[in-house]
Amino acid sequence: MKQIRKVVCAISGGVDSAVSAYLLKKRGFDVIGVHMVNWDHVEEGSSDCPQSVDEKDAKKVCNHLQIPFHVANFVDKYWNEVFMYLVDSYRRGRTVVSDVLCNKTIKFDRFHQYAFDELQADAVATGHFARTNFGDFLEKRSETGLIRLLAAVDPIKDQTFFLSTLTQAQLRRSMFPVGSLTKEEVRQIAVDIGMVDIAEKAEYVEPVIGPAKDIDTGKILFEHKGIHRYTIGKRIKAVPDHCQSSVGLFAAGLDDKTQTLWVGSHHPALFAREFVVEEPVWISDCPVDSSGTGRTEFRCQRTHPALLCELTRLEKGLLKVKPYNPIRAAAPGQICVFYNDKECLGGGEIQYVLTTLVDP
Repeated sequence: MKQIRKVVCAISGGVDSAVSAYLLKKRGFDVIGVHMVNWDHVEEGSSDCPQSVDEKDAKKVCNHLQIPFHVANFVDKYWNEVFMYLVDSYRRGRTVVSDVLCNKTIKFDRFHQYAFDELQADAVATGHFARTNFGDFLEKRSETGLIRLLAAVDPIKDQTFFLSTLTQAQLRRSMFPVGSLTKEEVRQIAVDIGMVDIAEKAEYVEPVIGPAKDIDTGKILFEHKGIHRYTIGKRIKAVPDHCQSSVGLFAAGLDDKTQTLWVGSHHPALFAREFVVEEPVWISDCPVDSSGTGRTEFRCQRTHPALLCELTRLEKGLLKVKPYNPIRAAAPGQICVFYNDKECLGGGEIQYVLTTLVDP
């Protein structure tokens, strides 16, 4: 098995990737820092430019660690493979998780190609909070065994949800240096070595005003600034005083044709009994047996606890998910991620809700 010497580390300008690069260098790897540019703020007419701030911070990190610094421009690829898909999905009222798509197509595909083809890397590292059975630095890797994606030590920061659509090939060449650390430990390391800046990023979607209607009465309650801002089942934070409810208002439906946001408190339409997802390309084990059925755990929100469900394989690459208890917040476009205890098995995009508590 070829020894890993050269590791290309993605440097975002934030603390997690900075500490990842530091830990790699500390273990004796030949580390190259690469900052990805995925968005052109100048072309979009932005008056401020967080991208340039991130790039400066990334370069500062590499200078501090005394490692080479490169910039890889993926603006065209991001626009064509991620952004346009997101815009189309948002316009249709689909709640797409942009990080999942970006990880699959840019950070663990295009970026990997760049690292191996242009920089002759032996492995690639990122600052994601995740682990694998091959070890944080691929020190336990095997040529024949399956790599398994495992939850990070820090359950609050665990990012396996966003990595759930990665393949065996992508994971086998990936290191996650901070996966066995807590966020506080990462921050402390950053303080100890003099790097504490964390950059924030924002998403861009053109606002489209539309009505927010009570799902029970059809009455217009207020105007919203775009259905892309809402996720079915999630609480609406900015509610006008005259619409306040003791239990809160939740997004119950999104209509992309009329730009209508349907809201309610305890309406049965908020709770899904069954929904259909595209079947994942399972990372390791497949929980669906030869009969086309199975049982496992799932999440539709990263911060929610994993819940038990029954699975039934349908035609055309689809999978029916039946939670043991109806769940709030199962929206088309959203990712449904399957787990076996601490292991992430894979994730698939929700296509539609099959039945809710409204249905008999």
